[in-house]
Amino acid sequence: MQDVTDLAFMRTLARIGSLPDLFVTAYFRSTPTTCAIAEANLRCIQENETGVPILAQLVGSESAPLMRDAERLLQLPVAGINLNAGCPSPLVNRHGAGAELLRNLTALQDCLQGLRRVVPEGMFSVKCRTGWADAAEFPAILSEISAASPDMVMVHGRTRKALYTANSVNTEPVRMAVKHLNCPVLGNGDICTVAQAHEWMRTTTPAGVMIGRGAVRNPYIFRCLRGGAPPSADEMRFYFHVLIEETNRILHTKRTPAGHCNRMKKYLAFCYEDFTPEQEHTLRRCTNISDMQRILSEASAPLT
Repeated sequence: MQDVTDLAFMRTLARIGSLPDLFVTAYFRSTPTTCAIAEANLRCIQENETGVPILAQLVGSESAPLMRDAERLLQLPVAGINLNAGCPSPLVNRHGAGAELLRNLTALQDCLQGLRRVVPEGMFSVKCRTGWADAAEFPAILSEISAASPDMVMVHGRTRKALYTANSVNTEPVRMAVKHLNCPVLGNGDICTVAQAHEWMRTTTPAGVMIGRGAVRNPYIFRCLRGGAPPSADEMRFYFHVLIEETNRILHTKRTPAGHCNRMKKYLAFCYEDFTPEQEHTLRRCTNISDMQRILSEASAPLT
């Protein structure tokens, strides 16, 4: 997740004792004229002190730039290269990348095959959606993915058209991928609770699940999935306290009180439902980090 599942968030998960099995960076953008090895994403790789392996994610629409940047990233301590064929951002899609690849199967094939040639066995994965406008597109997409023999595939159970609309997740394409691909398949989409993760595993039978927004709202979900207790109000307060410290550590000399608050709001956007309307209103407009920390301390409640 761009600007959210960053080094500060990774370090926060380590400090609160709730880590996933695998991290994926926000995407590195590959274009013919630019080797966009973003500094913030590089730090996630080079300063990853968590002990959890991390995949470097690429977004692009042409094989040559993707291959060029994959080879460069493979010189770093990464667990593999991930092609993002699911990002619904209009800016990304206008350049033929992300989910736009799902309606240009020739480009998708070229990108997949190119990366497969340069990424070592066991290190190439693909993240995709179920289609651009309709899940009926998925069998053809799945055929192209299968032909490239990836080592792992993550399927977000929505089309690009569905964006992140509530109740729009379709798990049937994930089941299809599990059945037809000769590699582990991870399910993704609106997995915010342990119960939802277990339901995905029961009904869809993937090798695992991929959690993004749900982990920002409840970072203890990884602990819970391993049988740990749900977070208490004190633990949620500790989470926000640590996240404030870690974002400050990342921002370093570039930090201003307002800038620090704005950085925190990128995470809080996924947590507002746990606050009262008045608390949310105040947090959205906060420009002083001390005030924000006080509000978060007073407002935190246990999650169920």
